[in-house]
Amino acid sequence: MNQDDTDIIASRAREPLFYRAPAPPNMTPKLYQHAGVEYRIARQHALFGDAPGLGKTAECILTDNAMGFKGGRRLCIVPASLRLNWEREIWMWSTKENVTTYPVLKASDGINDKADFVIISYDLLRNKSIHEAIMDLRWDHLIMDEAHALKDPHGNVRTKAILGWNNRGTDVPGITDVCGHYTMASGTILPNQPSESYNAIRLLNWEAINRVSLAGFMEQYYGMGWGLATGPHTVNRDGVEMTKYGRHRAMVRNQPKNLDDLQHRLRKHVMVRRLKEHVLTELPPKQWHPFPLSLTSAMRAALKHPGWVAAEKLYALDQMAFDGGVPIDGAVSAARRELGEAKAPAVADYCEELLQEVPKIMVGAWHHSVLDYLRERFKKYGCVYMDGSTSAKKKQHAVDTFQEDEGTRIILGQVRPLGEGWTLHTAQDAVLAEPDWTPGKNDQFLDRLHRLGQRGHVIGHIPVVPGTMDERILSTAIEKDQNIHLALDHQ
Repeated sequence: MNQDDTDIIASRAREPLFYRAPAPPNMTPKLYQHAGVEYRIARQHALFGDAPGLGKTAECILTDNAMGFKGGRRLCIVPASLRLNWEREIWMWSTKENVTTYPVLKASDGINDKADFVIISYDLLRNKSIHEAIMDLRWDHLIMDEAHALKDPHGNVRTKAILGWNNRGTDVPGITDVCGHYTMASGTILPNQPSESYNAIRLLNWEAINRVSLAGFMEQYYGMGWGLATGPHTVNRDGVEMTKYGRHRAMVRNQPKNLDDLQHRLRKHVMVRRLKEHVLTELPPKQWHPFPLSLTSAMRAALKHPGWVAAEKLYALDQMAFDGGVPIDGAVSAARRELGEAKAPAVADYCEELLQEVPKIMVGAWHHSVLDYLRERFKKYGCVYMDGSTSAKKKQHAVDTFQEDEGTRIILGQVRPLGEGWTLHTAQDAVLAEPDWTPGKNDQFLDRLHRLGQRGHVIGHIPVVPGTMDERILSTAIEKDQNIHLALDHQ
């Protein structure tokens, strides 16, 4: 492998950042006198649920230090864009002498059984040969960053590969079966709904919820409410395919309840969670700033797309249907894309005005057509860029350039790749050209700026078209945030 691809095994002979003398029995070294780490090492498995920016990556590695493995293997499963960032953090925080790391950047890299830390993405676990190679080994410590990737309570391909179950009565060997200790990290372990925390609780300490099934969990933490009786389906009328929506409602469990009880069980048995206002009191506050856009002819045309009519009908029947993104056929996706494209010139104008007052901004959008337009408009501002197809090395380079080069004034990217794991505190303002329908993703995006080292008041700017679903999505996001707050942080 050539140097540009990366040194797959990276050995670093260096002076440790902290000197760790052997500790007497039953005594915790001073390095580990940290509330989060102490909570974690007192348990076989646990979750770091700190708010973004408080150093969950460092806590995971310090936990590994405190476990005192002599040799041993660690498997780190992280978002693809953060593999090289995790490698850097391991070099910084691990106290293992000459620590070796092995980031798996593509399936052909395989798994190295000699490295101290193997770092792999969630997506690569779908590769059969990679999954089998992992299952052939024994791992002392499994670390899962952004662990809300396992939120699907019914189990998808990713969940099944790691956990080995899908809550439908089908259990198969999973990666957790060959690992000794599990450490999860996520500041948004339930991005939308209480049920999204079920997999994490079941894995880390099922006794915390009395080993109930998913059905029992739903009964405990959801009340009955009106829901969609029949989902959207395609019908053919006179040779024309049309999407039809159920008109009837039925009583289903979709109203969160007993959230104080869920928080108590999470904090006592599973999760250590700290908030910025409690830990990093020197950080300035953050806030969202929705700004209305004047309707243009392009926006009016985009809002006439039949997908918006379809989305409005489904939204009126069942708001929960949007928790995982666009739940129906391509009509709604096309409508969102067309509105994003119509809004893009106004968003670009707003960003250029903002740059007259601030030195740097972060800008996020969903669709490539929107990003392509903004990228062309922002060339003159020294714009760096990333999306889901950008390699890990190029993403890291974009972040480093934005952080270190005064002439690079904009970092632009897709909301999810740009909104996970990075530290971008050289900016104070973020613009969400196309906000996510999952509130936790919007908060994660803004938290890239609201991190240790930030010296200004962080503001997230969201362009909205008044009187449209654009506005209603934001109001629902606020309601979801309130439920998340009740389940995790309400005192």
